[in-house]
Amino acid sequence: MRIQRIALVIASAAILAACGPATVSATTSKASTIALGSGATTPTARPVSKSTSATDAPAPAPSPAPFSFMPLLVAFDSENAVLMLASGQTTGPMPSGPVIGGDGTLTISGPLGGRMIGTDDHQIAGPSGPVSIVAVSPDGTLTTLEKSVAGSPSVVGRDDGRAWAWAVQTNSPACGSSTGAAFDIYTDDGNGARKIGSASFGAGVTQVSLVAWTAAGIVASGRNDCGSFSASTLAISPAILINPATGVATGLASRIGTDCNFQDIADDGTIACSVGGSAPGIRVIAPNGKQTNYSIPGLTAQQCINGGVALSADASFAAVSLSCPPTATGTQLVLLDLTSGHVVTTPAADDLAPTLWTPDDMLIATDFGRGKTYSVTPWGLVTLINATYAAQTSVG
Repeated sequence: MRIQRIALVIASAAILAACGPATVSATTSKASTIALGSGATTPTARPVSKSTSATDAPAPAPSPAPFSFMPLLVAFDSENAVLMLASGQTTGPMPSGPVIGGDGTLTISGPLGGRMIGTDDHQIAGPSGPVSIVAVSPDGTLTTLEKSVAGSPSVVGRDDGRAWAWAVQTNSPACGSSTGAAFDIYTDDGNGARKIGSASFGAGVTQVSLVAWTAAGIVASGRNDCGSFSASTLAISPAILINPATGVATGLASRIGTDCNFQDIADDGTIACSVGGSAPGIRVIAPNGKQTNYSIPGLTAQQCINGGVALSADASFAAVSLSCPPTATGTQLVLLDLTSGHVVTTPAADDLAPTLWTPDDMLIATDFGRGKTYSVTPWGLVTLINATYAAQTSVG
């Protein structure tokens, strides 16, 4: 199951009203571009891929037995926050956790199978005080998974909901430091917490976040907030793949390229990343190291990618939405069939951003401007599933 790993916040309509219709083509490096018509389902020849070295990237762990559940989301209208199943059915109000100074202390980091995972009690002992790691059930019940975890942990749930992980930074360097952020990583499958290892990023990285845990492993991403308005000054945010069984940490740069920002990873180890520079686009890297680049006319910068790139768990499909000024008239949702090379663009008026892929390859997408949630089939059939609430996978 693909979970949208980039933390979505409650966005304003102005932020999302930036992109016009785009046509999409699948290419490989230095290959010809096949132009596709906008707003249509268009078959193309299967992209030809190129091989790249991935000798220092470990093979993904064998996939676990298939699992089935209805993912849980958080959703908002102008006044309320609720819990919502991926079917669009709301199940009750979102819990707040303990209320300190009039503010709820619950932070939701993302799905945990059919529940959600986050942290609670963050402000009771101050901004850097210990927290509890909690699971949120569809009825709003909070279950404590870990107590008194120090160090403002970054938390992620395994896609099947059977385990969770958290990272605690052991070095949080200042901007301009010659050292990078370092962290310890812990996991728990319900049989007790254990530290599985430690890892570190290079100079320039001040913050670490866990962004994915699939059958392929745990992914940590590095960034900083050293630029204007706390923006990152890194051209590319580095990523590390951690083996949950051994704790071995491997940088992904040699696998995905030093020009590509990690976006998502599937169960078999397929990776999607976004390419910047003079020819921005989407790159998909197969487990054997083969790369396929998807160029999207009108995508002028990585900042145009709205909500990240989402891979389905079986690596069959990818979804990305674009919001690119100055010619924008809406947010364009693009669906890629990674097996056949078919590309689907939904109507620009839909203004949809990918939220998550369900285990059965249905995309849940959100229109934040209008406050609605939709399901989208891999061939582009869009169905309204909640006309009141806009779904997302995390909230701080």
